[in-house]
Amino acid sequence: MSFLLAFSTVFPMFFYMVAGFGLRRGGRLSAVTVAQMNKIIYSFCFPFVLFNNLYWVDIASPMNGGFIGVILGVVILTTVLLCLFIPRYTDSKPVQGSMMQGVIRGNSILFALPVITAIAGPEHTGLATLSIAVVVPFYNVICVVILETLRGGRAKPLTLLVSILRNPIIIGTLAGLAVRLAGIRLPGYIEQVISGVASLVTPLALVMLGADMHFSDTLKYKKELAIVCLLKLMAVPLLAVLTVKALGFDRVAVATAMALTAVPTAVSSYVMAKEMGADGVLAGQIVTVGTAASILTVFLWVFTLSSVGWI
Repeated sequence: MSFLLAFSTVFPMFFYMVAGFGLRRGGRLSAVTVAQMNKIIYSFCFPFVLFNNLYWVDIASPMNGGFIGVILGVVILTTVLLCLFIPRYTDSKPVQGSMMQGVIRGNSILFALPVITAIAGPEHTGLATLSIAVVVPFYNVICVVILETLRGGRAKPLTLLVSILRNPIIIGTLAGLAVRLAGIRLPGYIEQVISGVASLVTPLALVMLGADMHFSDTLKYKKELAIVCLLKLMAVPLLAVLTVKALGFDRVAVATAMALTAVPTAVSSYVMAKEMGADGVLAGQIVTVGTAASILTVFLWVFTLSSVGWI
């Protein structure tokens, strides 16, 4: 049963990504099409996903605040440890920036929500959605500060705030929260449209992600990639899962902690690295290699945690 749960969790992600990779290599998807589709998914579809999940969640649940606090604590501790130890590995500030960002920022929406849906069912994605709404902006702020500091600049609070509020993820989150807190029930046909658009995201985004994967510079950065993948996909999830379990949270919370932290690095980290003076090539390879490796590591996480009865 544990094996079947783990396999059923990762197989859809694996299939979509391989399909995208094959379509791109077979000439059925161009680089321009992939780039355009990624923009549509990020700016148009993602807000519907977050709105839809928050529309149905019990925001007032006392577990939500405590759980989110634990996840933020894990992020802060991870950041502090990275700032202490990554500079000891390399003197190159661009490499330091890409490695730190690679461990901190996760592709939560694209990976965490499907994993939680597969493990616990769509009715239990609310906790993950609330956590993503808080953690993703937190990721962004931390990484902007780190990258800006490494290139000798200083992050501007107002610029950060404007950037956060303009983020489609935040727009969808705030809209969902507003409707939910106001107790507004939308007409059935509007709910159907929202859920319909939201259902497009996972398969379409994973196909585009697979189409955009390149492994050309893997050997050049093999040590850096090994370190980042080990920390991002194994060490940080282990810290989060053990902490949540030790504090007595339920199975859904344990599964959510695993899903939120065991995801590969966010695709947008590549763009941010290039724009803020980090090593853009390394950042791109972290996304590619981490995404490919996460299929195996997520399988192992789900299999292990379900075998011991934690999820």
